[in-house]
Amino acid sequence: MNYNIKMTSKGQITLPKEIRDQLMLKFGDHLQAHVKDGNIILKPGHSNDNMLLMEYAEQYSTGKSGLKKVRALTADLRLNMTEQVRKARDEEK
Repeated sequence: MNYNIKMTSKGQITLPKEIRDQLMLKFGDHLQAHVKDGNIILKPGHSNDNMLLMEYAEQYSTGKSGLKKVRALTADLRLNMTEQVRKARDEEK
């Protein structure tokens, strides 16, 4: 489904509730944006800490030592790294 979204004078937009619900977005969540072929692409993003962990996991999670390092770094955090890595891999497809 396509949505018409109006931009304010400050360049702000509001994502329709249906989109926020479908992507499970809530207040304070981050979005990543880039331009591709003249289109704006928005993706659910991660906070800076999560982004660093995701980049590390993406590079090193294929080997056992990398996975151990990720688990050690995230032991005290309330993150579901399995789900985060799955999301990152799905975004690459």
